[in-house]
Amino acid sequence: MSSDESASVSRPADTERDVIDRIEETVLSRRAFLAGLGLGSVGGAGAVFGLTRAGEGFQSLATLAGGATLPAPTQYYLPAVDGSDSGLVIPVTFEFADGEGELFVNLNGIEVRHDLQLALREAIATAARLTGSSLGDTATHVTFDPPTSGVLALRGKSWEAGLTIALVASLRRQSLTQETLITGIVDDEGALLPVGEIETKARAARAVGAQALIIPAGEPTEMAVQGLRIIRARSISEALDRIL
Repeated sequence: MSSDESASVSRPADTERDVIDRIEETVLSRRAFLAGLGLGSVGGAGAVFGLTRAGEGFQSLATLAGGATLPAPTQYYLPAVDGSDSGLVIPVTFEFADGEGELFVNLNGIEVRHDLQLALREAIATAARLTGSSLGDTATHVTFDPPTSGVLALRGKSWEAGLTIALVASLRRQSLTQETLITGIVDDEGALLPVGEIETKARAARAVGAQALIIPAGEPTEMAVQGLRIIRARSISEALDRIL
């Protein structure tokens, strides 16, 4: 079809979801992440991404801790939306041991797509850059603890900001609470990009006692959730200043 013909075709206006999906796909394609999902190991970017279920090969880190030079264990909370569009908050715990840059994830019944793998890898890279640290000689162990039984299907792109916050707290050996939570994608320059289902996540955050939710400054959704402050941030650095 010629350019003149293309211009004459009437197209429906993009919805908010269309715009967010395009942003997410652009970020994923730019990073060229090798996606492979399944139990066992996935080779990508010169490191191991081990996926395990509870009780299967996830050794207690009490016997693995290598000393005070390791990042501090950290727990944080990630607003999420499940497959039935219900809001919930997923606790995530980071623990560390001597290693060679490995990343091990205890899924605990969560069914994830490759975008969560990407969010974890990019969160590690961003946290290391922000703190001037390296996890090249460290094995990172991540445990997700879903509040429901059975398999929980979740999408993971919007967790990247929260994962980055938790990792920075570990590397700085600072504590975190669930008082202020965050949702958003972090791009290669550290900017926070819009994500979907903001109001659903906000209500889930308030339900677990959060007092504030940080969202990307460019998020088009306007909302008010009683008892919860909505804070807009342009970058992950700005969000860190409000949380840590």
